[in-house]
Amino acid sequence: MSTQKSVGFDNTNDSYSQEIIDLLISLGVSHNIAKTLIFLHKHGPSKSIDLQRRCALRQPDVSIAISRLNELGVVNIVKVNSKGRGRPSHIYELAMPLNEALVPFRQQANERLTVIQTQLSRLAELASRHSN
Repeated sequence: MSTQKSVGFDNTNDSYSQEIIDLLISLGVSHNIAKTLIFLHKHGPSKSIDLQRRCALRQPDVSIAISRLNELGVVNIVKVNSKGRGRPSHIYELAMPLNEALVPFRQQANERLTVIQTQLSRLAELASRHSN
């Protein structure tokens, strides 16, 4: 049974999206990164303000999530020419289909699984030595 928060998405959240988010979170992905990734998959190219409003995230949380997704190479950041002064605006979009965007997260989970399996083997080895 999932205890994770609902994504929001203007009340258009579906169980498929929520399940992916919940699974990503259970694999160690931050809630904000999972929500941002799935929002961009569902809604396509979006501005920070869209992510903030529709995912119920603060601007710094969006920035951190986008930065991490960009480091993983799964998000494109497109600079938008603004009319006038002020900070430049950006549009964020997935750089690939969702299945490909999930690859880095699956790889990280597999790496953690390998470490856990090694630790469990070592624990069993030590326990058997101690028992003898």
